[in-house]
Amino acid sequence: MSKILFVIGTRPELIKVAPIIIAFRNRGNKENIKILFTSQHKDILNQYSKIFGINADYELDFMNKGQSLGMLTSRAFSQTDEFFEKMKAKNELPEYVVVQGDTTTVFSVGVIAFYHGIKVAHIEAGLRTYDLQNPFPEEFNRRAVSIFADINFAPTKLSAENLIKEGVAKDKIKIVGNTVIDALQFIRKSKAFTESIFIQPKLNKAKLIKGKVVLITFHRRENQNNNLQELIKAIRLLAKKYPDTYFVWTLHPNPKIKENVLKSDLSDKENVILVPPLDYLEILKLMSLSKIILSDSGGIQEEAPSFGVPVLVLRKVTERPEGVIAKKVFLTDLVSQIIFDKFNDVYNNYVPSDAKNPYGDGKSSERIMNALLD
Repeated sequence: MSKILFVIGTRPELIKVAPIIIAFRNRGNKENIKILFTSQHKDILNQYSKIFGINADYELDFMNKGQSLGMLTSRAFSQTDEFFEKMKAKNELPEYVVVQGDTTTVFSVGVIAFYHGIKVAHIEAGLRTYDLQNPFPEEFNRRAVSIFADINFAPTKLSAENLIKEGVAKDKIKIVGNTVIDALQFIRKSKAFTESIFIQPKLNKAKLIKGKVVLITFHRRENQNNNLQELIKAIRLLAKKYPDTYFVWTLHPNPKIKENVLKSDLSDKENVILVPPLDYLEILKLMSLSKIILSDSGGIQEEAPSFGVPVLVLRKVTERPEGVIAKKVFLTDLVSQIIFDKFNDVYNNYVPSDAKNPYGDGKSSERIMNALLD
């Protein structure tokens, strides 16, 4: 019987869980683990699984075109419950279910595992904004899981302190660092990264050079409204001011993001490149070439300091304040003129202090593996 079931639903979850699975394999403990894909990011999950050589032992299908958040959650609950019922009938229920982050997969699978009496280990626990609308619904998801998680793997001291303030017992908290740094180090050492080329013809044609690239990513649910239009306005202004810099916007597959950007006049700007979701190697390569990154992504906030590249975080608040404190990432309101002014300030004045990453040291996977085995 497998002791541990790793549950992966989205691209960031796979990136952050992969180093732990690799650590188990390297230790010769492969027989202790099984992997479940929920396919919450089914269109872009496969390309990342190939990079890390990770395949699912089980697969569910949470996604349905056009479904609401409530429908997604309901579908996730019912499919997960049915899955565990089948495992129970075969006497194959795991001792631990391991979830990572704050997605609907994490919340839904965590709750149903709890209902079935399965212990829950939560990776990246304790991140907080204390604003349920920012990010939505992720802030609710991660706070809910902390109520019943048996092990909370907090990435930093601050995240551990958040859990303690909420009444989580200290013996259920382990400070381990963030596994995204492990994943980053794994990839950067690989031949696949050093020899990687851009698959997108637009990127190869542009002949991108270091320091003349701005990477843009934008996907959060609370930003799929007027905030998106404000960002489009800001990029229009910036592309005009910096004509020798390429602004590369990787478009999230959500039609509310993709279609609105594509129908804007950014498509007509010679130094604005709009591309579909890129694989992990391409994203890292773009990060390494960037002068600045504009993003509402949590993962990019954690990864960029390893490249010495500042991030303008397109959000009101961040659950990852360590980068702000270290002056490696900068919050900016979603108003076009504020984005424009903040960009100019960072572009002209930012000096990388060091390559030390405030989110981890690359040894988080070993710590998590040892804790689970113990």
